[in-house]
Amino acid sequence: MTQHISELLSARRVLLLQGPMGSFFSLLAKWLEGHQIDVLKINFNGGDRFFYPNKSGVFDYTGGLEDFATWLKKFLEQQNIEAIVCFGDCRKYHRIAKQITEQSSIQFFAFEEGYIRPDYITFEKGGVNSFSSFSQQQYPQTEKQPCIPVHNQYGKMVCSAILYYLFGALSRAHYPLYQHHRGLSTRQELAYSLVSIWRRQKNALVEPRRFKRFIQDYDKQYYIFALQVHNDSQIRVHSDLGCMEKYIEQVVENFSQYADPQQHLVFKHHPMDRGYRHYGALLQELAQRFAVTGRIHYFCDIHLPTLLKHSLGMVTVNSTTVIQALYHKIPVKVLGNALYNLPRLTNQHRLDQFWKTPGVVDHEYFLQFRHNLIAYSQLNGSFYGMSPWMKSEYPKITTSAMKYKNNPNKLKV
Repeated sequence: MTQHISELLSARRVLLLQGPMGSFFSLLAKWLEGHQIDVLKINFNGGDRFFYPNKSGVFDYTGGLEDFATWLKKFLEQQNIEAIVCFGDCRKYHRIAKQITEQSSIQFFAFEEGYIRPDYITFEKGGVNSFSSFSQQQYPQTEKQPCIPVHNQYGKMVCSAILYYLFGALSRAHYPLYQHHRGLSTRQELAYSLVSIWRRQKNALVEPRRFKRFIQDYDKQYYIFALQVHNDSQIRVHSDLGCMEKYIEQVVENFSQYADPQQHLVFKHHPMDRGYRHYGALLQELAQRFAVTGRIHYFCDIHLPTLLKHSLGMVTVNSTTVIQALYHKIPVKVLGNALYNLPRLTNQHRLDQFWKTPGVVDHEYFLQFRHNLIAYSQLNGSFYGMSPWMKSEYPKITTSAMKYKNNPNKLKV
């Protein structure tokens, strides 16, 4: 269980910004209030307001992004806020909030999808992904905590997304200046959500038989490139190229030049990007251009552990599927910035060398890394399922201890 929950519970007044689509932040607020913490919430669009209706302590921000910093500074001071909580530290409004907290004593916390999946979500102070301070931590030996299955509900996630974008569109007049972090309108987001549902149903009919035949034909003869959500912060912020299509082209070209001719390359589409992007035509064009036709394969809704177990290795920008690959002792090459891109865990050589010598995973070191990562940043729960972590006991960190932890030179005895 993450140590950051104890730090959050040391605050007396907490401000919630945007959470994941759905009711999770409403549940979080009730949990915090149960710990005698005053909770305030800012809504930025109609989707936020639908899942967190206006009541005492709820405020609408209807101004422009350029005015948010000035407005938020005044709000934080007037409301005596001691901690801010959000989902996704790279969203436009959240980046501004984080910058403000860095110049004050206010704590900044971020939820994110779990580094370890399923059954976990991420919660850290200061930032997530490559903004995490995990690599700088020192860990005592701790006991392994039990993990309870959380039964994540895909249907609940889909319904939450549809309702979020629907009410976002209906309330556009009340929030005329709102800027979505993906840069799309609420109507576009709703349309893409419907496309995703349709493609998922289509894949369920087509992919299982094709995938089974592929595994039979190419067992231990292929590498995987784990694709990611095209406009996710992991690509836009935490990678050098900042574009999924550029990485796809780079990997296909490199594979064509340096991989053994009998080897194949599987592109695994990210299910959360299913409605927004389809790379079939691009991959066909690249396969022809780099003379690897017949060696490039493309799947989306298939069983990832099966794909991993039968592979030679995985290439990724900075996907959290790496944790699953390492668990199954599959060598990994990382192209972007990631907290797990460490010697003894991932291949540290160039991509052209990886195809020939992917290396071996130090599994004992990985198990230690995984254990420490869970202890530092993972909560046993789901945004669209059960939240066992809310039933756990967390020791509160006193104000003086927090001051000492943040700056030991400032606390004098």
